[in-house]
Amino acid sequence: MYTATVLYEFKEDAFQEACEIWERDILDLAARQPGFVRMQLLTAPPRAMAMGTWEDPSCAQAFMQTGVFRDLLEKLAPLMTNEPRPEIWDLRCFRQA
Repeated sequence: MYTATVLYEFKEDAFQEACEIWERDILDLAARQPGFVRMQLLTAPPRAMAMGTWEDPSCAQAFMQTGVFRDLLEKLAPLMTNEPRPEIWDLRCFRQA
């Protein structure tokens, strides 16, 4: 599996609005894409970390090519204190209850 994360730092007074925009614009669209495994938004106000997991990198790349994140960043730009920081991760091990 393949996981991409993005760390967002939002203005304190814009945190709730920013999270609502992310949820509205990303979750359902991602879930309908081929190779989708899961999408999460973890929060520690005023920061949030988005985690998208895909079957393989090509599925994540295809999702990125829809332009969804370009559109999202345009909406979130006035609500952020810093540029978002993306990272790519490979799943090394996993255990579930």
